[in-house]
Amino acid sequence: MKCNICGKEKAVLYIQEIIGNERRQIHICKECEINGNIIEKCLELEFNNIDTIFPNYKSLPSKKKKKKTPHSNKICKVCGYSLDDFLKTGVVSCPKCYEYFKSEISKHIKKIHRENKHIGKISSRNLTNKDIESKINKYREEIELFIKIEKYEEAALIRDKLEHLKKDLISKKTKSEKKDVR
Repeated sequence: MKCNICGKEKAVLYIQEIIGNERRQIHICKECEINGNIIEKCLELEFNNIDTIFPNYKSLPSKKKKKKTPHSNKICKVCGYSLDDFLKTGVVSCPKCYEYFKSEISKHIKKIHRENKHIGKISSRNLTNKDIESKINKYREEIELFIKIEKYEEAALIRDKLEHLKKDLISKKTKSEKKDVR
């Protein structure tokens, strides 16, 4: 960020003022801070707002409220919770919110989890050998993909799951061989 006063140097001091819903910021370089004794003025706490420190600087950038979104007027008729509240918190207020915001919640869940229904986990003990082998192949493909896009931590997590499945498959095959011998 460049200095808002001289417009030349890199800012090293950031001052922010919040009044109500309006936020104003000013970015100041070292040279302008020294020339204006800004830190001393701030430490004295004798100012009511930024204009006290910068009486000649009227063009401070202002950040206005966000414009209303198309769904900002959608409200649950039971509890009064808005769709915007859900989108900010990720939590609904009452059971009826699920009905009122059903399509938006579904889109939100799909965006996060890639799927909007819960499949759950099946213990590898309950899977057949063929299912486990299929899952192993799927994990191998995922590892290759994560390595290609340089997401090594995700690849390592999948690798650990893969190793666990391989062990389960080996122990399952060993148990079935022991049953065949008897």
